[in-house]
Amino acid sequence: TCSRLQRQVGEMERFLGDYGLQWVGEPMDQEGSDDQSDSEDGKKDWMTAKKFWKPGDSLAPPEVDFDRLLASLKDLSELVVDGDTQVTPMPGGARLRVLEPIPLKLYRNGLMMFDGPFRPFRDPSTQRCLRDILDGFFPSELQRLYPDGVPFKVSDLRHQVYPENGLDPFPGEGRVVGRQKSHKLLDRMEHAGSRMTAEKFLNRLPKFVIRQGEVIDIRGPIRDTLQNCCPLPAQVQEIVVETPALAAERERSQESPESPAPLLSMLRIKSENGEQAFLLMMRPEDTVGDVRTLLAQARAADATTFEIISTFPPTVYHDDTVTLIHINNCL
Repeated sequence: TCSRLQRQVGEMERFLGDYGLQWVGEPMDQEGSDDQSDSEDGKKDWMTAKKFWKPGDSLAPPEVDFDRLLASLKDLSELVVDGDTQVTPMPGGARLRVLEPIPLKLYRNGLMMFDGPFRPFRDPSTQRCLRDILDGFFPSELQRLYPDGVPFKVSDLRHQVYPENGLDPFPGEGRVVGRQKSHKLLDRMEHAGSRMTAEKFLNRLPKFVIRQGEVIDIRGPIRDTLQNCCPLPAQVQEIVVETPALAAERERSQESPESPAPLLSMLRIKSENGEQAFLLMMRPEDTVGDVRTLLAQARAADATTFEIISTFPPTVYHDDTVTLIHINNCL
């Protein structure tokens, strides 16, 4: 019968095509006129009712004959022989695959096939699926994957109500009416729980570069741009300290830029309250005492009123004669 009808449909489509016509048909979810008949008790069956919203549909799901539904699922599963295989197309050929039972959980207000999502009974697609099962057929939605049928592994949870409002939130990107789109990326960056905060983004950039003897701040202008769009943590004031090494490098880059640059180190030392950071360009042979003297000049303070400390490993540098290269080798 199916083959005869397919040939007939093909002939009709070719006939319409000769006149430049094409068969469109009706929407798949449109109910037929024969689905509007009343049941024997005079009440309209919920499985064949029109898909208009009715007061109460969102409060209580339609009644389902679970005993009949379980019996139909059992009969369908018995039609599939245990250990039966299915031909599965693969690149370059095909292979046989043993049919695994489909997990099906029946709740008081809906069902869940495979690993989800949850499908409430009031959903039209769920109603079509149940109608196929109750009529003794495998669900038409599984026909493409399992043309010869498939067994079911049913979990009877009819006494439990699946919490529909407990579903996982939508994983995509939300929209708020009236919100400016330019703030979208930066708002996500500033949240502490996000993968990339604005502060982390700035920390990935170089703090500064030296070009023609001048120390060029990299993070500052970018921070100012971000600050105009979203609030950022309090900015640390970075102070470039004029050191002999920096002055010599500036002179070398201006007079003989082709000459090789000497080996220098840039120290970044934070103040006690963390609000200031002093940048010192030093030579490897400079000592802790040299650093202390330059810091005292930049802070306009007595060199004996503060200590120089490294956090990893925690060390207090009391010996002013120790060179920076010695400290680097020890670290």
